[in-house]
Amino acid sequence: MASVSLQHIKKVYDNGVEVVHDFNLEIKDKEFIVFVGPSGCGKSTTLRMVAGLEDITGGELYIGDRLVNDVEPKDRDISMVFQNYALYPHITVYENMAFPLRLRKMDKEEIHKRVVQAAEILGITEYLGRKPKALSGGQRQRVAIGRAIVRDPSVFLMDEPLSNLDAKLRNQMRAEIILLRKRVDTTFIYVTHDQTEAMTLGDRIVIMQNGYIEQVGTPAEVFDTPHNLFVAGFIGSPQMNFFKAKLNKSGESYSVLVHGHTVQLEGDRAALLKEHNVSSQEIVLGVRPEHIALAQDDDPNSIDGEILVNEMMGSELHLHVRCGDDQNIILRVPTIDLSPEKRRSLVSGNHIRFSFSSKVVQIFDPKSEKSLLWTNL
Repeated sequence: MASVSLQHIKKVYDNGVEVVHDFNLEIKDKEFIVFVGPSGCGKSTTLRMVAGLEDITGGELYIGDRLVNDVEPKDRDISMVFQNYALYPHITVYENMAFPLRLRKMDKEEIHKRVVQAAEILGITEYLGRKPKALSGGQRQRVAIGRAIVRDPSVFLMDEPLSNLDAKLRNQMRAEIILLRKRVDTTFIYVTHDQTEAMTLGDRIVIMQNGYIEQVGTPAEVFDTPHNLFVAGFIGSPQMNFFKAKLNKSGESYSVLVHGHTVQLEGDRAALLKEHNVSSQEIVLGVRPEHIALAQDDDPNSIDGEILVNEMMGSELHLHVRCGDDQNIILRVPTIDLSPEKRRSLVSGNHIRFSFSSKVVQIFDPKSEKSLLWTNL
């Protein structure tokens, strides 16, 4: 087992394009870290530098106490699972899993023991005699993971291993990786563009954009305390709603004016603004779809909106609503508490009123895009 230390890591290609900028991260022994971000943000490039598949342009990379910038991939004591499985089609599952151990000239009995043990962990014992073409996508991915497990690496690297699977298999494999982590007690670095995977798998999440780290934290931290507009909009499904609003300070009190409706800020929101000495200013107000509630038609403390689209999601409705001239937002409305009459009224073209508690809002500076609540964290 090993910790991983990335110190001022950067990657510049021959054409001068810098794709990873001053990347600094300390990964603890046996920690499960997830790199997440949109396509092209540098997450896979960073993982490949850890693996030794990309040269490091600048900075220092340590696995355990050993500087590995110039160490060959085979000598880094890591295993990697790729998006496309990378299995040999002409040999059996058993031989695919045994292959890296044969390269090490390991004893046959030890090879057999490790392959069988890994197959039992992953539930693929019955497929050991088959060739990869006879397996489903999910089964092939288990084989690829098994081939990595048998090496008993210090660091386990996974580059978007579930992206080629359908939604049902992704959910199943996600649960299996969580269980696998408990049985294979090592350090994991996992890359994905899927924020649901990141939130469910990671001890900590590294959110990246354009080669930079935007925020590092536990799933709860990046969800509850996003440091900027990008993180707030990237984490959460559907994404956070953003309103143009005005923050007003009156003595020791704060309120927000949004679409003609005044929301008095209370609790920790007001306390943090006071602590940071925030003055009256234009802001971007963030509210998650699940934190917006339908209000009564005669409720004066609510905002009017017109339903554009009603998406039936089973246990909840996703209402796409226009409020004002150019503001479109999404509400997540649980169906369990809706009367049949109310549900029939939530159709395109009808108006609703909605409200939200000040306890759950996020507040951002529209110029810097940084949070006015969590800037000192």
